[in-house]
Amino acid sequence: MPTGETPRSNLIRIARILGCFDHRNSPRPTHEILSEVGMSRSTGFGLLRALTLRGWLERVDHGSLRLGPKAAGLAYVPLEAVENALSRSTAALPLDSSAADSHHAVTEWDARLFETVSTDVYKRAAPFRIGFANASLSNEWRRAMFDSMRYAERLHADRFEAFLVREAGDDAQIQIDQIDELVESGLDLLLVSTTNAHSPLLDRKLKDVADAGLPVVAVDRRPRDPSSLVSFVTASDRRIGRISALWLAERLRGAGRIWMLSGLEGASPAMRRQSAAFSGFAEFPGIRIEAVTYTDWTEEGGRKAIQRLFDQGADAPDGIWCDSGLQGVGSLKFFIENELAVPAHTGGDLNQMYKLALYHKVPFVALDYPAAMGARVVEVALDILSGKSVPRRVEVPVPIVLPRGMETASVRADTWAERHVGWDLPGTAILSQGPSLRGLRSDSVNKQGSQHG
Repeated sequence: MPTGETPRSNLIRIARILGCFDHRNSPRPTHEILSEVGMSRSTGFGLLRALTLRGWLERVDHGSLRLGPKAAGLAYVPLEAVENALSRSTAALPLDSSAADSHHAVTEWDARLFETVSTDVYKRAAPFRIGFANASLSNEWRRAMFDSMRYAERLHADRFEAFLVREAGDDAQIQIDQIDELVESGLDLLLVSTTNAHSPLLDRKLKDVADAGLPVVAVDRRPRDPSSLVSFVTASDRRIGRISALWLAERLRGAGRIWMLSGLEGASPAMRRQSAAFSGFAEFPGIRIEAVTYTDWTEEGGRKAIQRLFDQGADAPDGIWCDSGLQGVGSLKFFIENELAVPAHTGGDLNQMYKLALYHKVPFVALDYPAAMGARVVEVALDILSGKSVPRRVEVPVPIVLPRGMETASVRADTWAERHVGWDLPGTAILSQGPSLRGLRSDSVNKQGSQHG
């Protein structure tokens, strides 16, 4: 630290730097940032470099920076609880009420939303033995989440004695047996992404593990009874469900026929997204839900769901609500390949969803469920075993992604789909994977970047 400087003065500088960005997080040249906060190049570049390394800032173009994932996270914590309160307070308000703009609403500070957990009892010396009881690797998103987790494990390799993984194929009983196997191998902490939120046996198993003194942390999918968990790393499923439904209803001017394609029946994210979407659609009397089906979060599941509805004699709907692009891409392909007019769609995550929708000019909104939570849960686990207090609930940001010109009265883009899509990445890429996604960038642009379908 330069002579005469204090930790307080550095904190003030950091706050000023983070305050340099507008509400759209537009990139700014480094020299412009330093000029605005009144810092010299010698001091400023070192501070900017440190903030970038720690994720508070990120580089976007040569010489330009914007707020990074760590800073963005402050704007979303803990969004799920905030939006629960919003949905209760605005449910009876008309659409033209300013409070109905759930995306940009401002809420009062509520300390209950920021509960932390003391972890002194779990503190021990590294290296650690951590086990991960994974629901499955059944789709691209789950594989991307696991890749993100492995990326964080490699970054902290010196702190691990072992990182043991079991995959249950979305079978609750198999997962229960695998949890027993992991615990018996000797663990310092158990990570879990649960197979089914309806399984009382799985709830009981995790409660027994926690009662025996082993810290349990869930990621992505949690048990119905969260009392066994020290922390839960996730993103706002209700935000995904509600905002996508709101956009679709407004896109259709408050009237139309909707087909709903949910993910995996019994999985907690699918349940919460669907519930939030129902609540959103219910605010529009002219919206009619004609079909609700499950797709297992697969392209084939989405395609079969649409085919089945047409086989039953249904007319093409005005809009199709998907809680993810994992099945949404199957729906899009059905319409495109059969040379049918493509209705407005929802559903992010999968790069191919963006490629298809943009290339064929399909109206759509996407809220990517962040696969980067895989890396985040590893960081939370290491904090717990180091005795650091952690949030009871850790939420990774869920930005709204829209093509230009597709914003509605209440739903504004956090980023444009044209900038978000990875034309140089395979269609199977999950764009919210975080730093581990960079390993996919190679010569794939030459192999398929020009193949938009």
